[in-house]
Amino acid sequence: MGACSSTIGPEMTPEEVKKRRSETVKFRQTYLERAKKITPPPNCLLCVEVEPWIAAPEGVRGVDDALATFQRGSHTSTKEINMALSGMVSVDNKYDYKKSVVLSLKDKSSKDVITAAVMCEHNITNDVKVLELIWFVTQRKMEDKKYGSVLFRCIRDLAKQAGAKAILITSTPQATGFWLKHVNTLKDSEKFTTPVIRGKKLDKKMDEVPKNLSERRKLHFKELTRVNPVVRQPGADVRIFYGTQGGGFSGKPFRYNINSCSHIWLKVLSHNSKPLLSSGSTQSQSSSKPMRSNPSSLRGERKSREGIAKQATGGRAERRSREMKSKERSSGGSPNRKKKSKV
Repeated sequence: MGACSSTIGPEMTPEEVKKRRSETVKFRQTYLERAKKITPPPNCLLCVEVEPWIAAPEGVRGVDDALATFQRGSHTSTKEINMALSGMVSVDNKYDYKKSVVLSLKDKSSKDVITAAVMCEHNITNDVKVLELIWFVTQRKMEDKKYGSVLFRCIRDLAKQAGAKAILITSTPQATGFWLKHVNTLKDSEKFTTPVIRGKKLDKKMDEVPKNLSERRKLHFKELTRVNPVVRQPGADVRIFYGTQGGGFSGKPFRYNINSCSHIWLKVLSHNSKPLLSSGSTQSQSSSKPMRSNPSSLRGERKSREGIAKQATGGRAERRSREMKSKERSSGGSPNRKKKSKV
C-alpha cells in the first residue's frame, strides 16, 4: 500500500513532491534521534518510519499494512493514509501532514509491525506545542497483550523530549474506552479539568459501543465514561490549544472535528519540571539553598546543648573531687596539715 506519486495529487509536480518529502524526512529524523533514548521491551523494536512510502520486504507486515485497517472508517481512506505517510496535504486539502511522525513497534525477530501510530506536531504559538495522535492501531491477535500501551508510553516520552505541552487523541467511539483507561492511570497533575470533548452528533455512536462488549467490559466502559464526563466546549485549561475559533466550536485546527471523533487531552510534564543536579555533583539538593529553621526546633537544640554542657561540667567537678580525696588518703590527711617532726 506504499504511497506512490500517483496518490499525491495532480496539483504537485514531481519536483515539488521530491522537495516536500525531503522536508518531511528531515523533520522525522529529529524524532528518530529522540527515539534512540527510549528502551522498548527486549522482544520489540521501536521505529520511527522516516520513509514509510518504501514498501516492507515481501512477507513482512509493514506500517502501511497495519494502518490499512482504518480503511473501514467512514472518515478515512487508503489515499488519506498515503497522504499522511508521505507528509502531504489531506485529500480534502484542509489539513497538512508535513509535520507528521509515523511510529511502529515491531517484533524483533520477524520485523512485523505489531502496533503503529501516526501523529502530527502543531506549534499553536511560539511557546505552545501539541502532538496530535490521529491513528493508532494494534494487530488484532496482539490485542490485550499491552503492546498498545507500550507504544503509547513511548509516544508520551517523545512528547516530553519534543517540549510539547499536551497530547491530543482523536478517538473513534470504539477506541474511547482504551484511551479513557489511560486517562484514569494518570496522576492528577497530568490531567486536564475537561479532558474529553465531543459533539452531540457522536453521542448515538457512543451509546452503541457497549452493545458489542462482554458484560465485564460493558461495566468497565460505563464506569470509565461516568468518571470522565464529556463537555461540548473546551475548558479554560485546554482552550489555548485550539487557537482562535471562528463561529461555533468544531475542533480546528486538528484533523478530525468533535462530531467525528472524541477529543481526549493529556498533559505532558516536562523532564525539567523539577530541577535535578548533575550526576557528578556531590552537593545535595537540600543544601544548595539555605533553609530557614523552625524557631521551636532551635529552642530544643539550645536546651539540648545546655544540658550536655551541664553534664560535662558536673562530670569534671566530680572527677576533681575524687582525685583530691584520693591524694588525702595516700598522704594520711589533708595536704595542708603539717607533719610532726620526730625527736
